[in-house]
Amino acid sequence: MAEAPTLAEVIDKLFKTIKRPNGREHSMEEVAKRCAAWLRERGQAKSFSKEYVRQLRYGIATNPTKSHLEALAAFFEVDPAIFFDSQRSRQIQADLELLAALRDADVHAVALRALSLTPAHRAQVLDLMRTLQAHQAGDTSDESRARDSESP
Repeated sequence: MAEAPTLAEVIDKLFKTIKRPNGREHSMEEVAKRCAAWLRERGQAKSFSKEYVRQLRYGIATNPTKSHLEALAAFFEVDPAIFFDSQRSRQIQADLELLAALRDADVHAVALRALSLTPAHRAQVLDLMRTLQAHQAGDTSDESRARDSESP
């Protein structure tokens, strides 16, 4: 079983995945200002600086308050559960990975074209993709292909 990502890894993934409309990452200053404003709106006089965001993102600060995590979740428009080791966190992170993949134009085009295929044809496309992935990885053994055919 894979080890749960650290808080810093989750925050970094949010920065890399939830971007501005122009496709660029949000700045740490922007995140800090909006998080501080979010806290003030709720009557919480906690500070939230650019340096604190940097420390959280790079694992220097590792024990934020619940309200700091809620402010970050509000900024990135995700469920605060993403910051905790839980099934819900894993689902949110998987959704973020899918979102990031779908932003790639080629991946998006493949996904859209697959919608028009029958389930049987989609299965054939998946088999072809698994074969191509195995060749790309240099693993063309029968055991690898059998293992891949068992996975969804």
